Amino acid sequence: MNPFWIQIQGCCHGWIREGGTCILKKVKQKEKVLIASPVRQTAAVLREFLESLELLERTTVETDYLFVDDNEEEASSNSLRDFALQHEGTVFASDIDDESVQEKGVYNRDEGGHYWRDEQIWRVAGLKNRILQYALDQKYDAVFLIDSDLVLHPRTLEQLVSSKKDIVSNIFWTRWQPDTREMPQVWLQDEYALFRKGGKIEAGKEIEDESTQTEAFLNQLRVPGCYEVGGLGACTLIRKSALEAGVSFDQIPNVSFWGEDRHFCIRAQALGFRLYVDTHLPAYHIYRLSELPGAAAYNRRVRRGEEAISITLCMIVKNEEVSLARCLDSVNGIADEIVIVDTGSTDGTRQIAARYTERVINFEWIDDFAAARNFAFDQATNEYILWLDADDVFEPDDRAKLIALKRYLDPAVDSVTMAYNLSFTPEGKVAYSLRRNRLVRRDRNYRWIGAVHEYLEVGGNLLHSDIAVTHKKDKEYTDRNLRIYRKREEAGEHFSPRDLYYFGNELKDHGQHADAIAYYGKFLDTGLGWVEDQIAACQKIADCEAALGRPEQEVSALLRSLAYDLPRAEICCRLGGYFADRGDYRKALFWYQQATLAVRPADPMVVLNEAAWTWMPHLQLCVCYDRLGNRAKAKEHNDIAMAYHPTHPSMLYNDQYFKDMEKEGVLEEA
Repeated sequence: MNPFWIQIQGCCHGWIREGGTCILKKVKQKEKVLIASPVRQTAAVLREFLESLELLERTTVETDYLFVDDNEEEASSNSLRDFALQHEGTVFASDIDDESVQEKGVYNRDEGGHYWRDEQIWRVAGLKNRILQYALDQKYDAVFLIDSDLVLHPRTLEQLVSSKKDIVSNIFWTRWQPDTREMPQVWLQDEYALFRKGGKIEAGKEIEDESTQTEAFLNQLRVPGCYEVGGLGACTLIRKSALEAGVSFDQIPNVSFWGEDRHFCIRAQALGFRLYVDTHLPAYHIYRLSELPGAAAYNRRVRRGEEAISITLCMIVKNEEVSLARCLDSVNGIADEIVIVDTGSTDGTRQIAARYTERVINFEWIDDFAAARNFAFDQATNEYILWLDADDVFEPDDRAKLIALKRYLDPAVDSVTMAYNLSFTPEGKVAYSLRRNRLVRRDRNYRWIGAVHEYLEVGGNLLHSDIAVTHKKDKEYTDRNLRIYRKREEAGEHFSPRDLYYFGNELKDHGQHADAIAYYGKFLDTGLGWVEDQIAACQKIADCEAALGRPEQEVSALLRSLAYDLPRAEICCRLGGYFADRGDYRKALFWYQQATLAVRPADPMVVLNEAAWTWMPHLQLCVCYDRLGNRAKAKEHNDIAMAYHPTHPSMLYNDQYFKDMEKEGVLEEA
């Protein structure tokens, strides 16, 4: 209800007189909200939760607190009681007579996740229902029901109240399993479907597949707004209208969905209440203890009062009129400042750049990429620097992720790494990708090193994001880098270990295999450099030896890689292929099996050939076992390979081959 004015003739005490007319202003009443939570929490996490409640803004609301103490740690119970005493809140003990909430039940959690047993879920449902009934009995306008492992933005409650929705959750994101993608606590259908099944489609439009719908939904949630969803929980404002209608967390007997929130949402929808999520101010979820330090980082960002970090995009360009506009269009909403350093364009590059920024600066080319990039970085004025090449872009979903990251990046992060997607399969899946430091704090003064194949020397606090830069190369491959290296070689310049490695790469790429082998050898003989480059150098020597028709030296180079680290799946597959090509399937089996057992490097910056680490060795094991007459094992490995790559033509052919054999009754184990 909005404030309104009533105009009355004459005048009474307390009315405002304006021009002989008394005007009475009806002041809008603040909504009375109960902030409530059933609490079973460790003391350290609970401390962060309670502190964020204390800092909530209350301009348009009056609040009270209600907690149900279900703690196992005495320190947590003490903290809860102290907070309630200080803020005139209410604490209920959870061990009441109601049989639905009697036993605490089994609930475990570790770094892997949270593990609920069925009886505990419905016990928590009883605790939540008790809170809803209390809010209804005490005639609150709304109850804000929150899980105790959340840290809220100070404006969260005001934002939810302003939405005017009967039931609305505040968004938060969680890695439900370690090292997986962050996912929201809201969904669209069923238990946790992030797409709509069997929905109607507009005439003339194709039905999007589930993966496409999921990505669209997740991208939408990264954009500030209020959106209708099918399910929600854990951080929810529920208004009196819904409470009076009978929403609850009771189990619906003929529904098997896991979790009390799902039964709440089904009942709310059946009662006619639509469900919404507000994504303006994402909360921080301390899902596992290792994420506790992130709460301090989250608080540093939101309490600075800044909605987003500021970013300068720095680029060096030359004759990029074909791709530059595409790149700059993709950073719309990301870059607050754009610095374009031109190293001698003779086409329309400068004119295109001028449409996006006034900061188009000349730099005399001196055969030194690091010098040009450092010059560009020196022109930046914002908090963070982002760098791209002209043939790079942010695809729409990655652009949305980076815009979201701008708003909530912890200012203590020194560098954000992003995937660099370099090639794709015919189906559009990423075939080759590596990871680069893309977004760095300007005040750390990181510098580029290397005249050719330059790298940004970065240290400190790194964030490995799920954002990707997509490379869309549209220029012919040139020998520019090789000419620079040859010029330095002729001048007798000293080459660092990294220079030796990349000089070898340029020689190999231009078919100068013998020289490439020599420079890779010089690099390895230094005993210096990144271990991943050492392993890659062995593989590339093997490539060159194969091109020169020297198979024994090829195998020796591959085996040399085993001196630097545990066997890599790529090396094992190469060795397996060497023996398979010679009909020695027993040795080939050994190496392909080793590929399936290889231990992935923990460093996210390591570039891996995903095929070698997933489907490829299984496909080759299928072939080897078939050649040895063990068709049952051959089929087993083809099935495993198909689970990774169900549309691969070789696997589909093999699948039909085995089906035909089964029909003929000849599929047997040797």
